[in-house]
Parts: sequence; C-alpha cells; structure tokens
Amino acid sequence: MALLERHPQKRLGFRVRIAIKVTQHHVRDVAWIPEETGMGRVRENQGCYDWLVRDQRDALWLLQSIAPYARTKARQVLLASQILERTVRTYDDLRAVAQMADTLSALNVRSRGKRQHSAAMIQELISRND
Repeated sequence: MALLERHPQKRLGFRVRIAIKVTQHHVRDVAWIPEETGMGRVRENQGCYDWLVRDQRDALWLLQSIAPYARTKARQVLLASQILERTVRTYDDLRAVAQMADTLSALNVRSRGKRQHSAAMIQELISRND
C-alpha cells in the first residue's frame, strides 16, 4: 500500500511511503515471517494478524526479491518499486509520486475509495502557495 504522510521535516512537507502487508487469520501463519526475513513486525488487526514492513529499504529489497514470482500482484509490485526508486526533489516530483500512489491504491481491491486523494492534496497545497 502507498501512504501519503505529512512530514514537517521534509522540505516539501510530505512524503510517500510504501508499506507491505500480509494478512492472515491465524497468528501462526505470519509469526514466522519476521524471524525468517529479519523485517517487519506482526500486529493484531480486527481479529486477523498483519505482517507489516514499513522500512523503505526493506520494502524495496522485498519487492525486488518477489518481482520475478509475482503474477496476480505484478503491477502493484512494479509500481511500488518505481515509487521507492524515485527521488523526490521538487513539487512536480512529489505530485508524480503521489499520482503513482493513487494508481497503486486503485489497483488494490480493498483500497478502492480509500486513500485516493494523495495527488489532490499535493495539488491543493501547491495551489495555495502560488
């Protein structure tokens, strides 16, 4: 999933982050993953258990590692990798990455209708400051 976060320490005031989440009903199905990979953590979420990787370097490594094997989520893996590899120096860069984040959210069936205003938030901020 792609997240647009306000971040006052960033020069542009925002950052786009990628989080990788695997959800299972039983904790045993995800509990071994952080131990095996050395990445992420397991959290309980509404009766299910999520393995969540938020570290951006770990996320990029993981995406690059699974990319050759991804079939159903291949477009998401590619787009998330492109977001992580892109350097954001200007508002145009930030707007482009936010649009990519919106596209990534739209590809996730459960995210439809959620978090799809990233590019609009950036545009609104830029318009106010012009």
